[in-house]
Amino acid sequence: MRHYENLVILKPTLTAEEMNAAIANIENNITKDGGEIVTRDAKGMKKLAYEINKNARGYFHIMYFKIAPTAIEEIERLYRINEDVLRFVTVKYDSKREVKAWNDLVAKTEKAAKAAAAPAPEATPAPEATPAPEAPVEETKADA
Repeated sequence: MRHYENLVILKPTLTAEEMNAAIANIENNITKDGGEIVTRDAKGMKKLAYEINKNARGYFHIMYFKIAPTAIEEIERLYRINEDVLRFVTVKYDSKREVKAWNDLVAKTEKAAKAAAAPAPEATPAPEATPAPEAPVEETKADA
């Protein structure tokens, strides 16, 4: 099995339910071919550098997975016929150096996901500021 990273950009006109169903379908295509999705990173809606099919925005979703090289062709074919997918790119990590970089990316993504899922610590209330003492005002006598 080889290591892969896959970025998919979905249409921004999809509802949240349709978006989740499209992502579930994509992930199902990977796992049914014997792949193992290690982690995912939903980047959310972002502005595109240029319009694609009259869409200025897109929903970005990144997946890190392991799969046999023969299954990639079928997965990419399914992306091409899926009307909800604006663009996709699959990156293969092959050499030892690239696999180490892939492992680092996976660890970083998992750490960010755990940090986002963990409840935020409650902020301690700031001490009440005491008003600064006013400077004494000098009275001047006006010459009349």
